Amino acid sequence: MNDANVPFCLRLATSLAAKIAADLGADVLKLEPPGGDPVRRAPPLLPQGESALFHFLNTSKRSLALDLSSEAGRATLANLVDGADAVLFEETASVAAILRAGKATPIEIAAFPIEMDAAQRPVSELVIQALGGLMHMVGEPARKPLKLGGHQASYPAGLTAFTGLMSALAARDTGRRAPPVRVSLAEVMQWVNWKAASGAAASGTSPGREGRNSEFQVLPCRDGHVAVVYTLTQWPATRALVGDPRLDDPKFSTRAGRRQNIAELYAALAPWFTDKTREEIQKVAQARGVPFGPIFSPAELLQTEQYVARGFLADMAHPTEGTLRLPQLPVQWNGRSFAPRPAPALSPPHSNGVVPSSHEGGGVRNGRSQFMPPPSRKTATPPHLNEEERRSGDRPLAGVRVLDFGLLTAGANTSAMLADLGADVIKIESGAYLDPFRVIGKIDNDEGWWNRSPQFRFTNRNKRGLTLNLKDPEGQRVIRELAAKCDIVVENFRRGVLDRAGLGYKDLSALNPRLVFAAISSQGDTGPERMNVSFGSTLDATSGIASLTGYEGEEPRISGMDVNYPDQIVSLFATGIVIAAVTEARRTGQGAFLDFSQREVASFTLGEEILAASADPNHRLAPRGNTEAGVAQQNSYQCGDGKWLAVTLDTADPSMATFCAGKDRDAALNALLAKGIAVAPCLDGNDLLRDTALQGVTLVRDEKGGLVKGLPYRLDGEGLVIERPAPDLGQHTDEVLRELLGYDDARLKQLNDSGVTSTTPTIGEV
Repeated sequence: MNDANVPFCLRLATSLAAKIAADLGADVLKLEPPGGDPVRRAPPLLPQGESALFHFLNTSKRSLALDLSSEAGRATLANLVDGADAVLFEETASVAAILRAGKATPIEIAAFPIEMDAAQRPVSELVIQALGGLMHMVGEPARKPLKLGGHQASYPAGLTAFTGLMSALAARDTGRRAPPVRVSLAEVMQWVNWKAASGAAASGTSPGREGRNSEFQVLPCRDGHVAVVYTLTQWPATRALVGDPRLDDPKFSTRAGRRQNIAELYAALAPWFTDKTREEIQKVAQARGVPFGPIFSPAELLQTEQYVARGFLADMAHPTEGTLRLPQLPVQWNGRSFAPRPAPALSPPHSNGVVPSSHEGGGVRNGRSQFMPPPSRKTATPPHLNEEERRSGDRPLAGVRVLDFGLLTAGANTSAMLADLGADVIKIESGAYLDPFRVIGKIDNDEGWWNRSPQFRFTNRNKRGLTLNLKDPEGQRVIRELAAKCDIVVENFRRGVLDRAGLGYKDLSALNPRLVFAAISSQGDTGPERMNVSFGSTLDATSGIASLTGYEGEEPRISGMDVNYPDQIVSLFATGIVIAAVTEARRTGQGAFLDFSQREVASFTLGEEILAASADPNHRLAPRGNTEAGVAQQNSYQCGDGKWLAVTLDTADPSMATFCAGKDRDAALNALLAKGIAVAPCLDGNDLLRDTALQGVTLVRDEKGGLVKGLPYRLDGEGLVIERPAPDLGQHTDEVLRELLGYDDARLKQLNDSGVTSTTPTIGEV
């Protein structure tokens, strides 16, 4: 629900979480003040003056205007809450106490961790990106920190709140009490920006803005800009693609050498781009397996071949604007999408006790749409729990088993959050092909280095580790046996890898019809670009986010290799959808193939801009620094001690830069907070490690003392429970195969002797 006097950024997060539930088929009643949700008047606007932002965030909902200042309005609210499954609201809502006390499960959106005791502190999205350390990562090191374009503080929190909602309902559907959920934007932003804290903890130096010192940069081409992105192993192909003999110099053969000679490197790279179009560059780069990223605007995404082929953008009828196009939920469920219905018109203020019973109006659905029934109120015992275990298991996914092929961030984070919720997650690796985070995060060359990566630790807590050679028929046989005893598979391999091994969804679901198979990939499982290689920074470009990020009037910017923003947010959404699917499978016995495109998730966060561009071809945006439409003044300002503050003002103040320059950061911060101004320091990774109140439950320690990323939300006021640290390579192989498959010592020895299982890398330097 929305209250008239809550911060705008919290309002957007609540609305997005409720929109996802509504688009999935839940009956969502939006409660508005008599004058309507202020977002109804927020930019960007459609040609007839209505808010594209409101229309995007409120699809498929019903609406009721309710005066919560009156006794009758509050009584109606209490009755509505007692008849609902869950209620979404902001911490600062005037009726928050009523909502927490009702029968519906409370899903509460806050700005800051409980430990900060800052519920009344002024807040904005800029402030949250600064507090979470994200602004410190974007821009040039000698220039002001930048925010990412779009609502990249509110929307990740909205994705998180949806997943928290599904976690609570999953607990209820198995006979447990549905725990209250609390999501704070600051904790979510730190979770998204986890590499800053991880890097600072590992080396003592926080990663930060690299700008033109970065190996990943943006270059102009004939019809726009392209993000230059490649991994360590893709450098030889990149050098051959560009073909400049200067790149053959040995000083460019290592990452350290390229970074040390970055200006010379880009002097050799840049000319190759200038006379080519984005399409030409992408085509020849992909042919060599190089993940360069053409930068597209939201308007250009409307005609993107991959999005058109996948039906990601849905046509929706509007009463005055005609047919509009906007993103659907960024998942295909058994090959079908979820078409949104139009946002509701503002109803007259409620006075007669009658609540609207159905959604008015209808959208144009594409042929692949479906609507899910709302979660059942009946309980369903998980397949792996007996009654005693069901009573004792207090986490929502206790009894659920996951086969985890997730690598790096997108897949591994999704399965890690399932593990955090009590699922038994079995991480599958091969001695010949480790999770790349074991290698990228290598901190020494001593024996066992593959078990000491801080990056791997962050995304693999609470899992059991099992190694299998998936190219060996015996390894494939073991996977099939395990899949028959699992509820979920999570994978983010390149398309076709598991299918070629006979381990894809069709193969495994034939053995286990209730299996939920979550396939997470850069482009999705279908479409002409399904086999494209990409990196998180590639998706910054192709999703549209980079087109809105950058200094005013200058080239677009990507979040960079130390953030790779699209990689981080996909799991916030995917985890909630997986929970919904496994809950449905418990009731029906039928699993699902869930097709997630990381690029689509990133573009989904620009939904209002895509919608506005569909209504007005002239709605074309460019990087706009830290400004925001509808905000009087907003920017980052350098203080006298060289540190930066992020400030959002309701009324313009031309003297703000001078004011900040005349004080050190803490003094300026305290003075502005005392005036009721939304302000925050632009923190770095070391700052995040020091501020225990701001950390909330986002940064925790495992039993070995290693820093670990917590859940980005709280259940029953609590954060992550670490039952086990990230596994060593193959640590639990024998344990799992004995327990689940009944293998004896002879069978285990046979698998180990033949190289099917292992506890060490099998190819030296991986």
